[in-house]
Formats: sequence, structure tokens, C-alpha cells
Amino acid sequence: MPGVAALLLACLLLSGCAGSSAATRFYLLSPPAPGDMRSVPGAPQAKVAVGPVSVPSYLDRPQIVTREGDGVRLALAEFDRWAEPLAESLPRVLAEDISRALGGGHVLVFPGASAEDADIRVAVDVNRLDGSLGGAVVLDAWWALLDRSGATLRRGRVVERRPAGGDHAAMVTAQGVLAAALADTVAAALHEVLPRP
Repeated sequence: MPGVAALLLACLLLSGCAGSSAATRFYLLSPPAPGDMRSVPGAPQAKVAVGPVSVPSYLDRPQIVTREGDGVRLALAEFDRWAEPLAESLPRVLAEDISRALGGGHVLVFPGASAEDADIRVAVDVNRLDGSLGGAVVLDAWWALLDRSGATLRRGRVVERRPAGGDHAAMVTAQGVLAAALADTVAAALHEVLPRP
């Protein structure tokens, strides 16, 4: 009888430990609040497609990636994850931000939209979009505006940093602000090359 009681106690302890594991939190890259965004009046009369947008493979994973200590070591947050792959959410957010910056211009996401549907395509190559908790988040990205033939009209590089905050929610918010800064730069270039109403 004492053996059965010990076995039952062990089972209860194990089930208690299993039930106390941390809950996974999911985050979605989003544009900043409307009051925090800048828009340029007089939207150009053209269709713009955002894509392709390339994201480094070390970032394209479910876990949110942070840098540790010397900036060379990476940490994967097991319980803080993306609700959708960053390679999918970043083009969507950039399209929303560019549309807003153009004053509501028609902006599509490529390759969901056909390249033939757009007058201008925005290609983005992200080198970095990460940071350290309590430190800074850094965006380093090259961008290019391509016409229907694939010729480059404008190109440039954006390197921006923002405070990361002390938790993953603040860090994801900062990443959204950095995406908006990239969109503002691209929208300013679009205003130079697209016809006005």
C-alpha cells in the first residue's frame, strides 16, 4: 500500500509540473498608430507593388530573435513567437505604410499581385531587423524602385535604430516603427518618379 501511495504522489507532482509551463505569446508586426505616421499629400496616380521582400534566414523562423551581449550571439525566444512568418508580414506592413505615406495610393503586395498589375515595383532586401531587449532595434535594408521592364529607377539604403524596450512586445512595436521609416523613405522616392494627378 505505501508503494501505491508513493506512485500516486509522484503522478500528481508530475502533472502539476506539466501544467505550470509558460504560455506561448504571439506577436504580429503592425504599422504604427495613425498619429505616429507621416503622410505626403497628393498621391501619385499609379499602381505600386511591394515585393519581393527578402528577409535573412536567421530571422525567418517562428521564434522572435534577439541579440545578446557582444551582438554576435543570438537568442530564440521559445515562448515569444511571430503569429505569421516575418517574410509574409513585412511586405504587408510595408505596403500599408507606403499606401498611407502616399496619401492612400494604390499599393499591392507582390507576388500575390502580378508584376504586370503595377507601374512600379518596390524590391527590398533586409540585412537586419533585430535587436537586444533593453537596448536598440536596428533595421538595415536596401531598396529599389523598378519599372515595368525591371529597370531600376531609384535605389537606396536605410539604416535606422530605435530603443527596443524591455520586453518582446516593445521590441516588435519598435520593429513596426522601423518598417514605417523604411516606407517613408520609399514613398518619398516614389513621389519623385510617379506622375501626379
